[in-house]
Amino acid sequence: MDTQNTMSAKELATLNIKGIKIASPYGTLLGEPEKNAVIFIWGEKGAGKSTFSLGLANALAQHGRVEYIPAEEHFGKTLVDRVKRLNATHSNLNFTKWKSLTSLKEILLRNRSAFCVLDSITVIEANDKMTVELAQWCREQGIGFIMVAHATKDGKYKGNTSIAHECDIEIKVTKEGLAETEKNRYQVLSSIEVPFTSPKNHEYKDENTAPVKRENPVDLPFSISLEQIDKLHKLRSWKRVNSLLGSKMPCYAKQHSGESERATLSIRYVPDYYNKRYIVELLIDGELKTQICTEGAKGGFAASWAKLVKKHGNLEVQILAQDHAKKVLGAREYRRQEKLQGSTPDCPPSGKTKAKKTPKRKSTPPTKKTARKKPAAKNTKPASAPKKKTTPKAEVDLEAARKSQAKLDAFLEKVLS
Repeated sequence: MDTQNTMSAKELATLNIKGIKIASPYGTLLGEPEKNAVIFIWGEKGAGKSTFSLGLANALAQHGRVEYIPAEEHFGKTLVDRVKRLNATHSNLNFTKWKSLTSLKEILLRNRSAFCVLDSITVIEANDKMTVELAQWCREQGIGFIMVAHATKDGKYKGNTSIAHECDIEIKVTKEGLAETEKNRYQVLSSIEVPFTSPKNHEYKDENTAPVKRENPVDLPFSISLEQIDKLHKLRSWKRVNSLLGSKMPCYAKQHSGESERATLSIRYVPDYYNKRYIVELLIDGELKTQICTEGAKGGFAASWAKLVKKHGNLEVQILAQDHAKKVLGAREYRRQEKLQGSTPDCPPSGKTKAKKTPKRKSTPPTKKTARKKPAAKNTKPASAPKKKTTPKAEVDLEAARKSQAKLDAFLEKVLS
C-alpha cells in the first residue's frame, strides 16, 4: 500500500513498476497490467461475459488469491458446469457469496486477497458512485478489481461514463464470441476469441489439446492509407469517410463536425451551394492541415475527396479493433483476408479443374457424325466414351501437321536449288 503523497520527478523516474504476466490468451489481450489494475468487462446477455471473467480469474490466480463473487448465479448448477468446462480449479481461486459492500471489503482484507472479481455490478444494486468508490478502494489497497456489467438494448453498458473513466482496461464481449478492448492503458487495443464459448471447443477440457485457431479473423493492428480506403469504397459522403477514419459519427451541430480527440485523421465538409464552391478540409489530430476546393457543375464532395486522395493518398490510419477493421475493409475484403488466414488453397485442385475443362471444350463443337452416334451412347451409358474419342483427334492433327511440314520442306528445297 502506497502511503507517500508527494514525490519529486527524479524520485518518480527511479521507480521500476513491473506489470504481471498473464497466461495466454488473456495476456495477449490485456498486456502486462499492474497488479492493482481496474478491469471493466461488459456485453450483451448470453455473450460470454461470465465465461471470460472466470477464465481470467483462473489465470490471475497464478499471482495471488482471487475472490470470485458470483452475485448472479450464487453456487448454482450453471457456475459448477462452467468451472468444469473451463477447468478453473486453481488452488488460489475462491468463490464467495455476495452479502454487502462492507462484508466484501472485510473478506478481501481478512483473506489478503490479490484480486476481486464481481459478477456482476448490475445485480448487487449498487449505484455508479458506490461502484467507483469500491474500485478506488481496491486500487488503494493494492487489490486488482474486475467488475462485470450488462449491456443495454442500444448496445451500451449499464451505468454512466464514470465507471469507464475509472477503469484501466475496458473489455467488450460480443455475441460473435470475441473479447475486444475498448480501452487499455498498457498496450494497443486488440481482440481475442473467448475460450470455450464456441460449440467446437466445448469438448476440450485442456487448452493444449484444443485445435489451434487464430485469435483474430484479421491481424491487428494494421495501417491502411487513404488511397487504399478510396479503392475499397465508393465514398460520396463525408460522414462515411469519418466513420472509416475512426472519428465519431458527426452530427449537424458545429461542435460535432466529425472531429474527435481519438481520431488521428478527420474530414470536414464545407459546401457553399449558392456560389457552387465545395471545400473539403483535412484535419490531423484536430488541427487543420489542408483544404481542397472544387467549383461548378464538376464540383461536390466526391470531386473534392478525389483531389484530396490524389494529393494526400499516402496518409495512413491505424486500425485497432475488429469491428473497425470490418467497416474499413468492407465485407468482401474482410472475408477474403479471413480466408487467407485459414487454410491456404492447394495447387492440385486447380490442376484438376483445368484437366476437366479441356475435354468439355473438345466435345462442344461436334460434327454431324458424332451427333448421330450420341443417342447410341446414351443407351449404353459409358462415362469414358466421349473422352476416349477425343484422344485420337489430337493424334490425327499431329500427323496432318507433319505431312504439311514435309510438303513445305520439299517445296523450299526445289525453290532454293
